[in-house]
Amino acid sequence: CSPDIFDIFFRLSLPKGEISQREIETILSLGNNPDSFAKALLKLNEDGRIIRFLERLEDYTRSDIIPEENIETIITVLMDIGDLFPECDSGFLGTDTPMRLLRLFYQLSHRFDSHKRRFNIFKRAMEKASRSLYTIVHEVSVQDQQHGKYGSKEPPEPEEKLTVNSEQLEELEKLACNKIESWDDDGRLAKQRHLPSILFRWKDWGKRDKINNFVNNMIKNDDGLIEFITSFLSKSTSHGMSDYVGRIHWRIHLKSVEVFVDLKEVEPRIRKIFSSADFKDLDDQKKLAIKTFLDTIDGKIKDRF
Repeated sequence: CSPDIFDIFFRLSLPKGEISQREIETILSLGNNPDSFAKALLKLNEDGRIIRFLERLEDYTRSDIIPEENIETIITVLMDIGDLFPECDSGFLGTDTPMRLLRLFYQLSHRFDSHKRRFNIFKRAMEKASRSLYTIVHEVSVQDQQHGKYGSKEPPEPEEKLTVNSEQLEELEKLACNKIESWDDDGRLAKQRHLPSILFRWKDWGKRDKINNFVNNMIKNDDGLIEFITSFLSKSTSHGMSDYVGRIHWRIHLKSVEVFVDLKEVEPRIRKIFSSADFKDLDDQKKLAIKTFLDTIDGKIKDRF
């Protein structure tokens, strides 16, 4: 009855990238063993099938195939390795991997009615996670939104739909902040592909002087400055009435950059990099970011979300 697998039912073999129901259920049977379950998911990631697995996993989150005693292990493993998965959009709604993980966390954790039970699951999962940061930050950020934070126009969720209560949320925020700071201490934070989002949450949860120290250390040399500016590069797609394919637009929101650096100080450095002989040796993404940054400052690109 599922549109996703209707055609597959009549084929003699699975198409490339697909995953069988038997394989899904075999992997889920490892849900009582975190090492085995993580190993199976990392193998799917290598094979290019992890996104399909995550899509299909939603069919099982409320099923007895995932017993309640395995839920914490599954959430813990996904929170630990979620950053390692590709972030490709899929389907009509273009759901990306971080959003898929959020949905899985919500569906699985809400198999339990108790705020305390859910809180303890997320607390232990965050404490154990060592390979992912954005997955943690994103989860706590969305739980903040459930509570009506960040100036949301929507009212807070009703009590029964909140994953944790307000006191428990504060503790999760502290844990997430500690994780960010530990990634700063060991040098991994600067390489995060969602660096701006993490910095904004760090600003909400942590101390400004630590953020300033991180940013100043990162941009003190040109390589770090390029990495910093490139992290703010974002892509959007628009469609006109006569367009057969969407038009891609690249932007850097200067007001977001300015939250963390003085544009008057970094602009001359970026222009010098752009005009230097070394510019041609940069990868395409960094070239695009530098050009987009300067075009936005020069008014060739409108600075807007």
